[in-house]
Amino acid sequence: MIKQLGQLAQIQNNLQNSATQATQFNATLPMRLEVMEKMQGIRYMLKIGNITMETKSLKELEIGGKYWAMMAKSNGSITLSNLIKQPDLLKTQNIPLRLNPEAMAQFLKEGENPFETMKGFLMDRLAQAESKWEFAFLSHMLMSLRQKVLTLPLHYDEKKDGFLQLRKKRANNHDYLEFYSVFANLGATWGYLYKLNNGIKLDISVMYESIAKLLKNNLNELEFINQVNIHTNSEIKPLYDFNDFLLDLEG
Repeated sequence: MIKQLGQLAQIQNNLQNSATQATQFNATLPMRLEVMEKMQGIRYMLKIGNITMETKSLKELEIGGKYWAMMAKSNGSITLSNLIKQPDLLKTQNIPLRLNPEAMAQFLKEGENPFETMKGFLMDRLAQAESKWEFAFLSHMLMSLRQKVLTLPLHYDEKKDGFLQLRKKRANNHDYLEFYSVFANLGATWGYLYKLNNGIKLDISVMYESIAKLLKNNLNELEFINQVNIHTNSEIKPLYDFNDFLLDLEG
C-alpha cells in the first residue's frame, strides 16, 4: 500500500499540472492568495500571484495569512469564495530537502520500513545541517516521526512542491494507511488506504467539490485501486503541522 500511496501523490501532481495548463484563468483549481492588510470595515487588500486587489470578506482573515480560494468572474468583476487557510507546512520557502519521484520511491520501497529509513537519513542530515533553518526543518521531520507520522517533502518541477504524510493504523485486525497530502495548486487531501481480500480500497477527502470532480474524471489513473470513495471536507488538517516557533529560526 505504501507504493500505491506514492503513485497517488504523483497522480495528484499530474492533475494540478494538467488543469493549470488548460486555461490561463482556471475556475477548477483553488487560487493561492496572501492577505496584505485590512482596510476599512470588511475590506482587505490581497495579493494573488503578482497582482494586488481589494475585496470584501465577511470571514475574518489573518493579516499575512495565506489562503486558498475559488475565483470566478461575474459581470466583469472577480469574486472569491470558500477561503481556506493554508497549513504552516506551506509557509516554508527554500525547503532544504525535496524528494523527487525517484528519491521518494527509495523511501517507499515495499518490504522496508520507511519510518526507520527516514529516521536514519534525518539523523545523518541533521549532523551536517548548514543553517538554523535547515536544522529546524529537519527537526520538524524528526518530530513528526515521534508522532508516528512520516513526512515527505515532494518536488516534481519548478514551483510544484508539496508534502505527503502517512501514518500506519490498525482496527478490527486490519492494517491500513492514513495519509495527508498538500499541493500548492490542488489544496489538501486526506484519507485512508485499505488492503482488502479483493484488492485495495481508497477513501479520499478533498477541500473543494471541483477537485472532487477532477479526481472522479481521472479515476482511470488509479488502476491500482479496486474501490474509490471521494468526499469533500473543508476542514482537512495535516497529520503533523510545522509551527511558527521553529519556522521563525530562518535567517
